[in-house]
Amino acid sequence: MQTSRFFDALGTVFPGDPQDTDPTDPRWAQIGAEVTGFTSPNELAVLNLAASLLPDDEAYLEVGTFKGRSLVGATQGNADKTFYAMENFLEFGMAGQEARAELQDNLRTRAGGATVHLLEGDCFKLMAQPGLIDKPVGIYFYDGEHTVLAHYLALAVAEPLLADEALVLVDDATWPVVQRAHRMFLRRHPGWQIVATWDAAHADDPRWANGLHALVFRRTGAKRGLSKADEALRVYQTTLQKQLNSAAWAVGSRFPGVAKKVAGVVMGRSRAIDGG
Repeated sequence: MQTSRFFDALGTVFPGDPQDTDPTDPRWAQIGAEVTGFTSPNELAVLNLAASLLPDDEAYLEVGTFKGRSLVGATQGNADKTFYAMENFLEFGMAGQEARAELQDNLRTRAGGATVHLLEGDCFKLMAQPGLIDKPVGIYFYDGEHTVLAHYLALAVAEPLLADEALVLVDDATWPVVQRAHRMFLRRHPGWQIVATWDAAHADDPRWANGLHALVFRRTGAKRGLSKADEALRVYQTTLQKQLNSAAWAVGSRFPGVAKKVAGVVMGRSRAIDGG
């Protein structure tokens, strides 16, 4: 994807600086009101613009789609594009079945006729499967698990799938845990740059939710596989860490009040937003 076209075109969907203005198209606020989810109208406008510029020989990949609000936004007017979405529904416990059904209904009725390939499972396993995505990924939107390791791997595991130039959009990026992961990753991997940051003024900001950062990837060499160190991290994430996550979410489903209090203590600083 020619990422400069995306940044140049932002002025066509926002009346001023996207940080401080609402999208000119009222569709994004309407989708936010009608489709359950966490993606803000400004984020929907950004995703839709990016998808509209995707070349025919590249794909859009989204990780962490919940009930499909972000995908509904991205697909409007873009039925000719190729979309992939990955979701494991783990975080939603017993509500996962409900989320899955609502997602499938939203994709069937609200995705503007676009074909969305829904891949259910652990994204760090799915992205490592050769040939699962049949085109280079020109746009990658990550809104999956929010830990330092997960965000680091969200970039590392996706890199071999990306087109030689790709736009990478990371949700909840105002959270310190995400920014720490980005700093760690960029120090170790050439070809990456954070180009735009739309940060939340406070938690659940109506314009930018918990922040969205736009990264650009440009391939600097022929290598496409993971380094040994990154592969070791991926294996840990998909084995031991996955078991720990599953146990934690199982407990949370049975004792939601206790789980919410514990999560507030454990994650408070890593997800704190100044002013929130």
